[in-house]
Amino acid sequence: MDPDLPLIEELQAGNESALNELINRHREPLTYFVYRYLRDETSARDVVQETFVRVFFKANTFKPRSSVKTWIYAIALNLTRDEGRRLSRRVREVSLNAPGPDEQPPLEVADTTPTPETRAGQRERFALLQAAIDRLPHKLKSALILFCLEGKSQNEAAEILGTTPKTVEMRVAHARRRLYRLLGHKIPDRPSSRA
Repeated sequence: MDPDLPLIEELQAGNESALNELINRHREPLTYFVYRYLRDETSARDVVQETFVRVFFKANTFKPRSSVKTWIYAIALNLTRDEGRRLSRRVREVSLNAPGPDEQPPLEVADTTPTPETRAGQRERFALLQAAIDRLPHKLKSALILFCLEGKSQNEAAEILGTTPKTVEMRVAHARRRLYRLLGHKIPDRPSSRA
C-alpha cells in the first residue's frame, strides 16, 4: 500500500496538517531532483514550493492509479520544465572576479587528495558533461536524470514521465548516445593504470 495515500485522503477531507507531513517526507529528495535538472538553487526551491502548493490545491484530483510520490514528482517535473525554459531565456550575469563554489579551500588537507591539476580536469569534464546534459531535449534529459542520477527504477521513471518502462530505457539509451556524440572527443579517458 502507498504510505502517502492516507495523507492525501486526509488532505482531501480538509485536514491541512497532512500537507506538512507530505512536505517533510518529500521536500529534500524532490529538491535534489529539481536542482539536478535546473542547476539553480533558488529556482529549485521555488519549484518545490510551488509543487506543494499545487499538491494542496489539486489533492481532490488525485486518482490512485500511481503512487502519491509519483504524482508529486510528475507535478514537479512539469514545473521544472517550465522553469527551465524561463531560465534559458534569462540572461545570467556572472562576475568574473567572484570565486566559484568549487574554488573554496578544502576543510581538511589529506595526503590522498587529488592534485590541483586532477581536480581541475575533473571539474572541466563535469562542466562539459553538465553543459551537454543541458542541451538534451526535455524528454531525454528528464529520463536520464530520473534513471541515472536519481536512481529511480525504469518503472518509477515511467510513472513520473507518464510513459512505459521501455520508453524510458530507449530515452536513456538515446540520451547516452547523444552525450557520447557531443562529448566523445572532448572528455579524455581516465589515466590508465597500465605501466
